[in-house]
Amino acid sequence: MRKILIVDDDNILANSLRKALSRLNYDAVIREGGNDALSFIKSQETDFILLDNKLPDMTGLEVLSHLKEMNVKVPVVIMTAYGTEDTTIESMKLGAYDYITKPFDLKELEGIMENGFNTYRLMQNTDETIPCLERETHDDQRMISVSKKMQKICKMIGQIAETDLTVLIRGESGTGKELIAQSIYQHSLRKDKYFLAVNSAAIPEALLESELLGYEQGAFTGAVKRKIGKFEQCDKGTLFLDEIGDMPLPIQAKLLRVLQHGEFERVGGTEKIKVDVRIIAATNKPLEEYIQKGLFREDLYYRLEAVTINVPPLRDRTDDIGPLTEYFFKKHSQKINNGVKNIHNTVFKKLESYSWPGNIRELSNTINRAVALTKGDILTDENIILGGLKLNTDNIDPSIKLINEVENKIKHAVEMELKLSEHDIMNKILLPLEKIIIYSVLEKCNWNQVQAAKILGISRTTLREKIKFFKN
Repeated sequence: MRKILIVDDDNILANSLRKALSRLNYDAVIREGGNDALSFIKSQETDFILLDNKLPDMTGLEVLSHLKEMNVKVPVVIMTAYGTEDTTIESMKLGAYDYITKPFDLKELEGIMENGFNTYRLMQNTDETIPCLERETHDDQRMISVSKKMQKICKMIGQIAETDLTVLIRGESGTGKELIAQSIYQHSLRKDKYFLAVNSAAIPEALLESELLGYEQGAFTGAVKRKIGKFEQCDKGTLFLDEIGDMPLPIQAKLLRVLQHGEFERVGGTEKIKVDVRIIAATNKPLEEYIQKGLFREDLYYRLEAVTINVPPLRDRTDDIGPLTEYFFKKHSQKINNGVKNIHNTVFKKLESYSWPGNIRELSNTINRAVALTKGDILTDENIILGGLKLNTDNIDPSIKLINEVENKIKHAVEMELKLSEHDIMNKILLPLEKIIIYSVLEKCNWNQVQAAKILGISRTTLREKIKFFKN
C-alpha cells in the first residue's frame, strides 16, 4: 500500500483528505508542520507528499528546498489557497511535481497523483546494467537483448548517456524506441530530474503548442490561469518527443529555437524563458522524404540527429524472439493465472518463422492471447495465432480515414484535459479546433467570406462574428 504524507495544519481539511485517500487504498498520514514532516521523511519511507505552502514554522517552498538537499526522490504536490504564478514557478524550480489550488476536486488530485507515480517510477529505475527495454503502458517491463544488433545499441547508450547530445531514435512502430529513450535518461547525469514524454502525433496542433510551451492567463478562452508547459517543467531534465515526424511545422520552428538558443515564450506571452532541456526524439517516418515534401524542417533534422540510433525491426533480430517470448510468457501467465506453466519447443519455431510487422508489441499481444486460449498446462503452437485480424482498408474513403485519425487525437486530448481539470472541457477542446477549421478555409478562399461561409455551412453573419471572436 502506497504511503501518502499530508503536510497541513488545517485539521479539518487534512483529516478529510486522509479519509478520502484511505478509501482509495492509500495509507495516508498527517504532519502539521514542516520540521515535523522532515523528521518523518528522514525516519520512514514515503511514496507521495501533499505539502501545504503555508505552515506554522516554515513555507512549503522551504520544505521543498530541504527535500532537495536531502535528495528525496518522491513526487511532491504543493497545496495552496493563494495560487500565484511566482509560487508555481518557484515550486517547479525546487523540484515539485505539480501544484494544486484549494479548494480542489479529489478526481483532479487523483489524476495528478497517478501521473506523479508513473513519472517517478521511471526516475527511480536506475540499475547499473544498460537494459534493452520494451514496455507497455503502465507496466514496468524490461528485457535484456541477446542479438548483436541490439547489443551495439546498448553500447551506444553507454557512450552517449552522460553527454547532453540530442538523440534521434528511428525505427518501426513497436520496436521499443521509448524504452531506449528511458534507458538513455536513466544512465544520464540528469537522472534525478524529470523525464517527460510527449506524443506529437496524438495531440492536435493547438493543444500541442500549449502542452510544450505552456500559456499565460487569458491567452485564449478557457485559459483562466497560467500553465507551465513541458519545456519549463522539464528544466534540467530530459524531454522525449515521440512521433517527431508528425509534429506540425509551426511547432517545429519553436522546437528549433529551444534547441538553438535554449529559450521560448509561453502562448500569449512575451517573456523569454530560458531552459536547459535535453531532447530525445523518435520517429518511424522517413524524415528525408518529409524534408523533400516540405513536411519537415531540414535545419531541425540536422539539429536532432547529433546522435542517431536506428532500432532494427524484430524480423532482423530473430535471436531476441526466444528470450522475449519467455519473458512475455512469464508476465502474461502470472496475470491470467490459468495454470499454463510451460512452452512447447514448436512455439519458438513458429514464432521465428513470422515477419512480425508489429514488432515487439505484436509479439507481446500474441503471447498474451495464446496464454489465454491455452486449456492445459503447456502452451503449444496451436494456440499461436499469427497476423491477427486483417482489415482490407484499400477501399476505405481517405476522408473517413482522416476523420478516424482526428477522432482519436481528440479523444486523447480530452483524456489529457480531464487529468488536469474537469472544468470548461468543451471550450478548451472545441474552440481551438474551430479556429483552425475557419482560418484554414478562409486561407483557401483567399479570405473571400461569402465563399468560405458556403464551404463551412454557416451564414456570412455567423462567420463574421466568429472571426471577430477569435481576433479578440
